[in-house]
Amino acid sequence: MGNDWREGGWREKLYARTLGPLCVCILCVILSAGLWPLRAPKNHVEWLKRENGLRIGRHGIVASANAFRASSERGACSLEIWLKPGRPGRMTGSGSGTILAFDSSPDPKFAFALRQFDDGLAIQRGALDARGSMVRPWLKVEHVFEEGKRVVLTVTGGRDGTTGNVTTVYANGAPVKVSPEFGLVSGDLTGRLVLGNSPIKDSWTGQIAGLAVYDFELTPAQVAAHYERWTQGQTPAADGEKTPLALYRFDEGRGDVVHDRMRSGHDLAIAERYFALHPAFLRPVWDQFRSRWDGGMSWSYWGDVLVNVAGFVPLGFIFTAYFLRVHPVSHPRVLVAVLGLAISLLIEIWQHFLPTRDSSMADVITNTLGTVAGAALCRPVLISNYCSGRFRG
Repeated sequence: MGNDWREGGWREKLYARTLGPLCVCILCVILSAGLWPLRAPKNHVEWLKRENGLRIGRHGIVASANAFRASSERGACSLEIWLKPGRPGRMTGSGSGTILAFDSSPDPKFAFALRQFDDGLAIQRGALDARGSMVRPWLKVEHVFEEGKRVVLTVTGGRDGTTGNVTTVYANGAPVKVSPEFGLVSGDLTGRLVLGNSPIKDSWTGQIAGLAVYDFELTPAQVAAHYERWTQGQTPAADGEKTPLALYRFDEGRGDVVHDRMRSGHDLAIAERYFALHPAFLRPVWDQFRSRWDGGMSWSYWGDVLVNVAGFVPLGFIFTAYFLRVHPVSHPRVLVAVLGLAISLLIEIWQHFLPTRDSSMADVITNTLGTVAGAALCRPVLISNYCSGRFRG
């Protein structure tokens, strides 16, 4: 076969001269698509101009330098946050995601988190079931957010004499959900505090204008009074009340630090560049079969599968064509499959260091399948017919 094409005419020469550059071109396109941007983007966090607060964008994150600690892991606690969501009801990245999280769980997937889910609120915490396995109880509250409107959310956890530990969710001072099963405790509000993202990357967009963390349970009357004080620009706890563990007014207006007004050492840092606290490294395949919201199958997963397979088909086809006729080798399809696997593995390892990308074994497998499919489509008879002029389509 190798001697036949050298004795051919202009088609053979054109084939030989274009396949090499075409291989390089396809390789450059795949590397660019897999590794762009080559560095972390600017952290999309900025101070509001005409009012107190931070605006957090798609690639934004704010985190405390020091970890929160609890005097009693099973004690009472409360959390208040004053915010304006992005665009609720559109699951395209704007307005949905993790509003706040505490990075304390040994497995970041089970960290305590407040998440926007369409126009509703979803609260997650990590817990052990009866068999000692980690589970993630969820507490969902529908119709909490309205686009363009600020809301004060309060979550309290404390013991009730008859039902045990009770978790209550308030919106603008009024109770909207009571759960005796969720089991929020002070140990959940420990670790590094993260705003606008989760420990494993789940971006949220919106504005945050106030935040307070308490190591005791706020009463319904206190919650209602705090709501009024937040919205009037005052400190939530009145004189004589027990003070919060940490309080953020977001009134600095400039700089890269959000100060804790309780001076407890929990200042929040605004990094210059976007980052992930726990970037994934070759995430297992089964992790991507689950929705980050409810544990069900995610349609976006299958969309990614199709893109990853289709993206490597040209590589498999062109490189096989090159190794079949321009630079003949034994078992060209096996060589090309190994090449596709190596390129994909290189990309996924590199993506571990890029906070806007996800390093996943699922991508390695689907990229390799695409390479194999492209190699299978490249048939020697088609190449021979083209070079001889018998095939012109």
